[in-house]
Amino acid sequence: MHLDFRQLRNFVALVEYGSFNRAAEAVCLSQSAFSRSIQALEQSVGHPLFDRQSKLPVLTLHGHTLLPYARRFQALNLELSGQLREADEAQRGELAFGCGQAPGFRLIPAAVGEFNRGLPQARVRFHIDNWHALHHALTIRQYPFVVADSWQAELDPQLRVQPLSAQPCFFICHADHPLAQQGPVSIQAMLRYPFAAPYLPPGVRKVLATLSQQQDFIPAIQCDHIYALLSTLAHTDAISFASEDGFALCQHSHRLVKLALTDEPEEWRLMQTRFAIISPVHAMMPQLAQKMIDIILHLDGLHALSGMPPEQGR
Repeated sequence: MHLDFRQLRNFVALVEYGSFNRAAEAVCLSQSAFSRSIQALEQSVGHPLFDRQSKLPVLTLHGHTLLPYARRFQALNLELSGQLREADEAQRGELAFGCGQAPGFRLIPAAVGEFNRGLPQARVRFHIDNWHALHHALTIRQYPFVVADSWQAELDPQLRVQPLSAQPCFFICHADHPLAQQGPVSIQAMLRYPFAAPYLPPGVRKVLATLSQQQDFIPAIQCDHIYALLSTLAHTDAISFASEDGFALCQHSHRLVKLALTDEPEEWRLMQTRFAIISPVHAMMPQLAQKMIDIILHLDGLHALSGMPPEQGR
């Protein structure tokens, strides 16, 4: 039995309008073309669907049996059409999201590249900012998600947090720094120098406060733009810290070196990246946003398993 979507649509219209004239007008057909459509459907089913003895279109037993299925076919047709339209719009749509400075070093550029190769007609823009600005953007639904430090996001029940793989952090300085040529140095010797850092999450501030034996830790130099911050190391005796991604990207361009510690404390093991994909709990995730999230998680997983930079994990 072959069932035509248009014939089923016309069948449902005739039942709902109760008149051949009004049903034909509703589906933009002449009455003769509409009648032929109903007759063709009856031939496909193999039974009359309407009582021909009645002046009004009264359903036969077979018509009553077909009606719920015809309506279901009609609903599926509308649903499929909508899904196909959304898929077409997604191919040509625009995605905007935010991220922190450190994820913007390697993981996000690699993910954007993968996204662009898969959906070359879609537009994407990402904005790099600090957590306060990114959190505000999530609150006003400016972005469907951000990739940022999760220390504070984990405390907010209105946010969904999908953790990314962690990277250990270490102290760094400029190659011309007085400590750069001394080999392993003590915490006390290092803390005699000013500290330069971006916005510090509460957990990181607590660790640094413990190391420096202070109630709180406030950097002597603070800047949320990592490139600019690390450039200041060439003009000061400041110390900073970085993850593997940040260090690998800026090591040669900024002439940075790692500082080895003679007495690395237990607290320092807590100093590691804690990045995540963060989104509102109850918000509907657009198709393009979900596609980008899937790519980010995939590349991050490859990086964690292989130890390779994300852009090499294709």
